[in-house]
Amino acid sequence: MDLSLYTDFRPAPGRPFPEHYEQVIDELRLADRLGFHGVWTTEQHGVDDGYLPAQLPVLAAIARETERLRLGTGVILLPLTHPRRVVEEACVVDVLSGGRLTLGVAAGNYPNEFRIYGVPREERGRILEDGIRFLKQGLDGSPLPDGSPVNVPPVQRPIPLVVGGLAEPAIDRAARLADGHFAYSFMDPVDELGEMWERRLGPALERHGRDRASFRLIAAVVLWVGDDAESEWRETVGPAFLYQQRKYAEWDAGEERAEGYLEEAPGDIDLAKLMPRMLVGRPDEIADRLRLLRARIPLDELVFWARLPGVPHELASEHLERLAETVIPAMRSDGGSA
Repeated sequence: MDLSLYTDFRPAPGRPFPEHYEQVIDELRLADRLGFHGVWTTEQHGVDDGYLPAQLPVLAAIARETERLRLGTGVILLPLTHPRRVVEEACVVDVLSGGRLTLGVAAGNYPNEFRIYGVPREERGRILEDGIRFLKQGLDGSPLPDGSPVNVPPVQRPIPLVVGGLAEPAIDRAARLADGHFAYSFMDPVDELGEMWERRLGPALERHGRDRASFRLIAAVVLWVGDDAESEWRETVGPAFLYQQRKYAEWDAGEERAEGYLEEAPGDIDLAKLMPRMLVGRPDEIADRLRLLRARIPLDELVFWARLPGVPHELASEHLERLAETVIPAMRSDGGSA
């Protein structure tokens, strides 16, 4: 099971963007040197706290600052953009990175994003599937369905494609149309991801005749380890997590909420009670829980939030070094490549 970073490039409230972006790039250079597998970005639109809106330009910058990290979009909200634009930019990033890109796409959920882009939210599933069929044709450099070529052919032939989401239609879509699935779990990841695999994704792969060996399964979680993890969680990481979850709740605007998020109102949460439900603790404890996770679901790649908004640069960098010293060796000893 590989270990990768997840980032939304979101600074703490009031922090200057240029300084914060430089710090995140510095953390990714460190991750590259320490032997992490990859980095995944994410996006939102029309929000007030600096959440990354443009993944492929950022991945192009990361490509030139790193040598071996795999690069992934986790995920591009494909109904909000033209698929030709996505595949053309993806091919450029693949060239700049020497063939290190994985393209992740999904339908999206937040109502305001569909409003500002003028896209009918109720049609997002159909628009996504049409977009996937369009862009897949160009991921190996072939002409697209509009009859015109992709300007810059990629290094990989093809660029791997994954589809994200936890809802049953999203999982079925990944099994039918993609090379892998990008899942996520903020709470109780062993149970939540295990049930997702057993009840949804595993059966979907069987239903569509997919070979498990050629299908990559990726999941994003909150992961924090250290001998003093409890105090770091209580003082810094936990409040940053609650801020993240509070923003998600605001963006839902009272509509149907996507699965996998914190169910309780963030203001009502006792951080001490929340901690055992997450992958937060001493390195040996977390290594054991990761073994349980891997025993229940055949994960190929575990992706963790490298720096929740409000976690200082120095602490995030120290945490990467801790993971490289403790968790990555444990994962490799269990047969993973990390």
